Amino acid sequence: RIACAPTATGAWLMARHPEATQRAQAEVDQVLQGRTPTADDLPALPWLTATLKEALRLYPPIAALMNRRTTAPIQLGGWTVPAGAMLRVTPWVIHRDPRWFVRPEAFRPQRFVDAAEAEAMPRGAWMPFGTGPRVCIGQHFAMLEITLLGAMLLQRFTPVLPQPAPACTPALNVTLRPKEPLNL
Repeated sequence: RIACAPTATGAWLMARHPEATQRAQAEVDQVLQGRTPTADDLPALPWLTATLKEALRLYPPIAALMNRRTTAPIQLGGWTVPAGAMLRVTPWVIHRDPRWFVRPEAFRPQRFVDAAEAEAMPRGAWMPFGTGPRVCIGQHFAMLEITLLGAMLLQRFTPVLPQPAPACTPALNVTLRPKEPLNL
C-alpha cells in the first residue's frame, strides 16, 4: 500500500502502463547494473525522469493553491485584470491544456524526452513546483529524491495493479494525494 504522493501516483501510473515500466526498468538495469543509484546517475536515466515528470504533470502535488496578486493592470485572455486583483494559478488545469500537451489526459512520458514536444512546451506549462521567483526552493532536491527512490524501487519491484484495478481518485488538501491508499 502506498499513501503518499507523488510516489503513489507515479507507481500507480507505471503499473497502469507496463510498457513504460519495462522501459524504465531496462534503463535502470543498464545504467546501474545492480548498484545503488547516486545523483551522478540522473542524466543517464532520462526515461525514468520523464515518467516521473509525467506523473507530476498529471497529479501535481500543489494542484490549485498558488495565488498571485497583480501589481499593475494586465490583459488576460481578453479580460482586463486590475492592479491588486488576486489570481489563482492552477497547475491541475494548466497541465491539461491541449495547447501545450498533446493528448493532455494521457500518460505519455515521451513528451519529456521527445525534443520537438519538449521544445514546444512553453515555460510555465509544466509547473508542479510552481514557477518564477516563488518556485519551490526544494524542487531540484525533490526531483533527485523521487528519481533515486524510483530507480531503487524498480531495481527490486515491478508495480502491478490488483484486478479489478481501482481508480486513483485525487483528493485536494494542502497537497494533492490519492483519496485512498493505492494497492500495488
